[in-house]
Amino acid sequence: MDFITKLENIIPSLPTQERKVALFIIQQPQKAQKLNITDLAKAAEVSNATITRLTRKLNCKNFAELKLNLASLGTSLSSTIDTTKDETLYEVYEFYNRVLKENWQKINIEQLKKVVKLIQISKRIYIFGIGSSGFTAQEMNQRLLRMGISTFAITESSSMYMSSSIMNSDDLIIAISSSGNTDEINSSVKLGKQMGATIVGITGFSDSILARMVDIPILVKSTNFMNDARFVNSQFSIMYVIDLITTLLLKNDDYRQRMSHTINMVLNRKLNK
Repeated sequence: MDFITKLENIIPSLPTQERKVALFIIQQPQKAQKLNITDLAKAAEVSNATITRLTRKLNCKNFAELKLNLASLGTSLSSTIDTTKDETLYEVYEFYNRVLKENWQKINIEQLKKVVKLIQISKRIYIFGIGSSGFTAQEMNQRLLRMGISTFAITESSSMYMSSSIMNSDDLIIAISSSGNTDEINSSVKLGKQMGATIVGITGFSDSILARMVDIPILVKSTNFMNDARFVNSQFSIMYVIDLITTLLLKNDDYRQRMSHTINMVLNRKLNK
């Protein structure tokens, strides 16, 4: 059992403050490995004594030994991919690697930064999506809500159109559509734009109706162009973009603190049941 797995296994039994340290180490092991005990305590918002108590529960003699365990983790992680285990399953790994690389080449970073700025200054944010894109819209909505941002995920066409009819220049629509040609989304986006809302579209096709209509198009790699239908996940590229947007947002101290607070509240509630 590696060190991080051991840490994950004891989290349910840890007091709240020690749990905060454990989560920080699990989520950012490389960063934790570089910090001294005082800086780690500050980053996790706990006392030095809390870290000392956690260190003992992990059967480490002292903080230095804990850091040695984290340092050795980097070596073990680099050798976890065994391509000989199963050729078919490795193909899936390679597929997703390829999608990520091609998305990185396709994505316009400056456009993403504009979207982040719009999210920060807009009074209300509406995230549109239908079908599988609707689930993605809900995921993005949850992330923004945890940062304290006023957002609404709308995944039903009538509600989408009704919401667009009462928008104004304070509003932002983020429309998610893999094809960019979903009638229900496009008609609602068109109405919202007429009412003065700013429109961001996340789609896989630059010549789609949605991409041509929006103020800021965010183009992703369409998995429809990949050569093996077994692996097609139409939302994978879009979720990658949402990861990028939310990561940029979390550079803001207020958003990051609110996110940390809400995650800790939810996790404590789950683990204390």
